[in-house]
Amino acid sequence: MNNKSDSYDEQEITLKNPNLDNLEVDYLYHLGLHSGMDLEKMFGDTKYVCMGGSADRALVFANKAAEILGIEVPEDGFQPIGKTERFSMYKVGPVVSVNHGMGIGSIEILLNEVAKLMAYAKAKGVKFFRLGTSGGIGVEPGTVVITDKAYNDRLEPYHDKSVCGEVEKRNTELSPELAQAIFDCREDISAAIGSTVSATGFYEPQGRLDGAIAYHTEEQKLAWLRKASGMGVKNMEMEATEFAAFCNELGIRSSIICAALLNRLDGDQVTSTPEELAQFADNSQQVVLNYIKKDLG
Repeated sequence: MNNKSDSYDEQEITLKNPNLDNLEVDYLYHLGLHSGMDLEKMFGDTKYVCMGGSADRALVFANKAAEILGIEVPEDGFQPIGKTERFSMYKVGPVVSVNHGMGIGSIEILLNEVAKLMAYAKAKGVKFFRLGTSGGIGVEPGTVVITDKAYNDRLEPYHDKSVCGEVEKRNTELSPELAQAIFDCREDISAAIGSTVSATGFYEPQGRLDGAIAYHTEEQKLAWLRKASGMGVKNMEMEATEFAAFCNELGIRSSIICAALLNRLDGDQVTSTPEELAQFADNSQQVVLNYIKKDLG
């Protein structure tokens, strides 16, 4: 799918917070940037914001993007923009590569500050991608899962957003057209379109039996995972509901593309070799970069 004729490509991100108008300067604290900088010059040509969990992975993706898109790497390599205590961000032509940390709380911070950054930069038609790894459910290790809908860990198809003590339920469906377009760029990589469970943690909230605490049984875990599988869920991670709900609220075209490290129906421990794990992570990056190259024409 090529969206060059789509009016979305001419749209800037519209923030939904009138309080920002009262700020003389908006400090994007965790990124080490602020609205008083010439952000339009720095980021105005951005078309894709690609976020993964670790800072190392963000740099790997930046270098891979440069290779595939034919962009020259600086003599001293790509250097992070802003500060790096929490997030490391790199700019490669129209691509921003940045890590989001682990879990809903961490990615919520990044999403807010990156969305404001793109709005202040007047970037047009920006798409957000979350890419990385996950636990598969009924799929083989290495399979890249492209998310069509995110469920919370109660297997409900929405995101609970707590605001001033009140809970709002926000939509977590993602663009089926974009998911299909990315799937079509998989080439020889094993991939599937399906739903994703976004858990609030790694151990008990994901039904694992290998944490420090587990009061549930193997039978309870498998019954829950099989129920999810029957609903079309193909993987589980810790950020999908926040990512999908946030992008929906601001009208940002977005997708989640994560490789499965294991099939949770077969066990909880990741036993693949370091080489296999590196290849799995590379699979999700490669599919996204295939799409970006095609989308750029």
